[in-house]
Amino acid sequence: MQAARAMLKSSSPIELTAIAVARGAGSAPPSFYVYFTDTRDLLLALAEEAAEDLAALAGHFAAPWPPADPQAWANRFVDDFVAKWANHNEVLAIRNLEADRGDLAFDEARVNASLPVLTALTDRMVEAQPPQLRRVDLFAEAVIFYATLERIASITGNTPSHRLQPHHYKAAMARMIAKAVTRPA
Repeated sequence: MQAARAMLKSSSPIELTAIAVARGAGSAPPSFYVYFTDTRDLLLALAEEAAEDLAALAGHFAAPWPPADPQAWANRFVDDFVAKWANHNEVLAIRNLEADRGDLAFDEARVNASLPVLTALTDRMVEAQPPQLRRVDLFAEAVIFYATLERIASITGNTPSHRLQPHHYKAAMARMIAKAVTRPA
């Protein structure tokens, strides 16, 4: 899997073949099939690995709660999200592309990766928002936050200097999340 991750950082996913991965790992091409049925199977395994890393972000919502400084907490959460995304950027881009194209396995991988954070964020939003807001509506807001975070993370480092920079988007997202998880005074 390490050879595949390295290949994805330097070449097109189209070039990711069983033969290329095996050679990159320093093994014979048939050994690839001991572990994976095809490159799609390998990409799903890489997506699951990324999901485990992203699920750890749910720890940001653990007690003690509420945070003493919601804005500082939200800034740390957004920075950590972007950093974890950067560790898996190439495979997450492929996962999302394939999920958007209708591949149910990649869609399930995307849902499984986001659910721990979405659940934790929704729980905190439920605590902070007026009781007339339904959980399903707050979950929908959490999904929008998460999708926006994914997009911000995916453009970090790729934005032309004449445009708004990722730190502007990150700061705006952190402000919005801080407001969403903080009970109005």
